[in-house]
Amino acid sequence: MERLKLALVHLDVRHGDAVRNRSEMLSLTEKAAASGAGIIVNTELAVSGYSFSSREEIAGLVETKQGPTISALKPIASRYSCFVVTGYPEKDEETGIYYNSTAVIGPEGVLLLNYRKITAEVRWACSGSPLQNNMFSTPWGTVGVMICSDTYYGAIPRMSSLKGVDLLLVPANWPGGSLDPRELWQVRARENGFYLAACNRSGKDKTMSCEDAWSCVYGPDGEKILEAWSCESDIFYADLPLDGGKLPALREKQLETRNPSMFAPIYLDMRYASDLTSYYKLPEPAQLRIACHSSGPEALLSGTMLENIIENYGFQKTDILVLPPGRGDDREMVCERLSRAAKEYQVDICSGFYKKNNGVEIVAFAGKNGELALRTDKDRELTIIDLDSVRIALLSKTELYHPETVIACAKQGCDLVLCSSAVLDDLDQKVLGARTIEQAAVAVSGHDRSFICQPPEGHHRWAETSADRGSGCVMTLDIGKLREKNYFDRIDYEILLKRR
Repeated sequence: MERLKLALVHLDVRHGDAVRNRSEMLSLTEKAAASGAGIIVNTELAVSGYSFSSREEIAGLVETKQGPTISALKPIASRYSCFVVTGYPEKDEETGIYYNSTAVIGPEGVLLLNYRKITAEVRWACSGSPLQNNMFSTPWGTVGVMICSDTYYGAIPRMSSLKGVDLLLVPANWPGGSLDPRELWQVRARENGFYLAACNRSGKDKTMSCEDAWSCVYGPDGEKILEAWSCESDIFYADLPLDGGKLPALREKQLETRNPSMFAPIYLDMRYASDLTSYYKLPEPAQLRIACHSSGPEALLSGTMLENIIENYGFQKTDILVLPPGRGDDREMVCERLSRAAKEYQVDICSGFYKKNNGVEIVAFAGKNGELALRTDKDRELTIIDLDSVRIALLSKTELYHPETVIACAKQGCDLVLCSSAVLDDLDQKVLGARTIEQAAVAVSGHDRSFICQPPEGHHRWAETSADRGSGCVMTLDIGKLREKNYFDRIDYEILLKRR
């Protein structure tokens, strides 16, 4: 089988020591090129180090596109006919503006691309434009570039997927800690259907230690191809499979279920919505107790099983209960039991139906008054419902796989997204948990697992509680706090909303 050899130069970067860093980076890059690597990726700010508190502090380390780092890499790329990627602190020659940038040098020894980080360091760097080109062509497919935290917000990698990227390269300076970047990078590969290779670094920077930072490669299904780290400089190699000489990305499959008309609200400017309760006339916020339960489809169909779930797990004291879907051929029976239980126990219930043969899922919601709302696969608008103290949205698992959908819900004032899905695996749980970064809590129930997640604080991981089949999980949400939303709006709305 044909393979593309990819090399990640995991450099022990010494803060501010450009001469030493550049020398070691060049040596390792040439070693990787001599081994036959077709693409070589160096880390973010490989020559300078990362932590700088002002323009003045980094001023002696910035370079132009004609500077010593790029000039020294060009002969290596040309000599070995490979692509070389490296991060560096850029000074624009015309404006004097500083950027956190990544350069891509092609096999002819020519600078093909200069990408500027969108989520740039505010103390010294200017943010790159979300409209800038971040792609280049290779014999194996279209390759894109992002830098480190550009991958944090789901809409930014999604823009690359929509532009046709088969492999996303991520020079990074991301240590381990409260949010493991491996989890997030795996999510980005899975939800976009492209390969993702992140080259992290090692060593101790001025204000952080990167000795536990991981470099990694994931496939378009999210499968792990490489996860490696080292306290010292090292080169990590990964062989990517080729089909007819091309990278077999799953991008089209992942994107075919997008419905741009449904998430049009993503472009809304929310800078004046400091109080979402009054801005959208939302229900007055309060503490909300939500519960999820995992069980097979028989739970909704066999006698008093639904009532037993509510009583045995103390869910009668719950505000919202999320259950797995029942079988679609028993739709009327499931609807009747959901409505009856919601009214009898005075609990809002989310469940649904699924058709085993074609995988179609319908999300159902029964309110305390017994009224039922259904979200079908044919709906072209968001399903948003106001309850006593919370605004919720109903979404299928397929819809939740698209970050744009949850951004649209959040910008319409939704505090919480509910989902009922028959099949949920480990990566589904990671992807749907990561949706909370888009500023809404998520509660999901399936036959074998259920989980509740709320948006992360700072750069921490989202808070999560989960349960396996036959058990339940509970979380109390502070709805007032959920309305303190912070959106990242440096994104290309036109490409995200363009109908393909």
